[in-house]
Formats: sequence, C-alpha cells, structure tokens
Amino acid sequence: MNIIFNIFNDILRYLFDLTGDWGMAIVLLTVIVKLILMPFSLKQKSSLKKQQELSLKVEELKKTFKNNKKKLEMELQKHYDSNKKHMFGCMITFIQLPIIMTLYNVVLKLPIEASTSIIPWVTSLKLADNYHIIPLVYSSLMCMPNLISYLKVIKNSTIQPISKSNVIVTIVISILFTIKTPIAIGIYLITSAAFAVIENIIYSIFFKENLA
Repeated sequence: MNIIFNIFNDILRYLFDLTGDWGMAIVLLTVIVKLILMPFSLKQKSSLKKQQELSLKVEELKKTFKNNKKKLEMELQKHYDSNKKHMFGCMITFIQLPIIMTLYNVVLKLPIEASTSIIPWVTSLKLADNYHIIPLVYSSLMCMPNLISYLKVIKNSTIQPISKSNVIVTIVISILFTIKTPIAIGIYLITSAAFAVIENIIYSIFFKENLA
C-alpha cells in the first residue's frame, strides 16, 4: 500500500508542477486512475448485466418447471455453470478499493496552504465549502448514472429508471457525506462521479454487447 501511496503522491506533485494548481492536479490524477481502472469497471458492468439476466431467467424456469423439481434443478445448474465466469466481474470492486483509498489519503495529505482556481472562494483545499456548492454538485452527479436511461440515445440501456424516493435518498446521503468534507476530497469525489457518468454512457452506447 505504501508503494501505491508514494507513486500517487509523486504523480500528484508532478501534475502540480505541470499545472501550477492543486485542484487541477487532483482532477488529472483522478482521471488517470479512473482510466486505468476503466477496463475492469466496464467488465464489472457486463458481469452485473449478466447477473440481472440470470435472475430473470431463473424466475422464468421456476414458473416453467414448477411441477417438475428435478428438471428445474437441472436447468438451474446449467445456467449457473454457464454464468460462473461472469460472477468474477463483481469482485473487481474489491480490486479498486485499495487504489481508491490510497488516492483518497494522498489528497488528504496536501499542504495546508494548497488552493485552486477551480474553486476560488476558498483559501485552502483543506477547508470545507461553506457555500455548500461542492455537496450540491456531487449529489447531482451521483443521481445521474441512474437517470441517463431516460436519454433517447441510450434507450437500450440496462439501467433501471430510478424512483423518486431513491433520488431523495441519494441526494441526502451525498450532501451529508460531503458537507464537511475538505475541498480537496470534494474535487476528487466530483471528478470520480463525473467520470462514472461518462463511463455509464460509453458502456450503454458502445460496449454493452461487446463485453457481454
């Protein structure tokens, strides 16, 4: 973990030397990490899609063979065996966690005087956003992956339309999570959320069938 931390820390400082802005450096570092993890993330989305399809198929089989328990077990076993390879994709989240947590810790260890032109109303990225713009932007982005299914270009998306109650819960949790968070972490979270929105759109339009 220390090796990853040192690598991220060196990259962040290099990006700061390149841009002269800690906020831009955080954005670029987050994008770099997300691009590295993107193939795994897309594969995970494909695996989750397969699991959804399997659940629907299981329900159909239970109805079809409700009076033939032996046949039902045989058919279920066939489908479970054929979908085992897709279950591994759900483990990718655990692969990402150490990297994401390390990136989070790198951002937390920024110099106390660090500031950014991205958010000019704060004097230090160590402070929280007293105007609460960061929490509002982050909560909006967190809802978007579940709302993109309404776009016409993504009419075949496997993402289920989000309910109003889920929207409210997502917004409240996101705001509570970031309302006292340092600006540096807010930039990291917003960049990650924005990247996730773009990634969902890319997957829904271009990769859904190829990765299945």
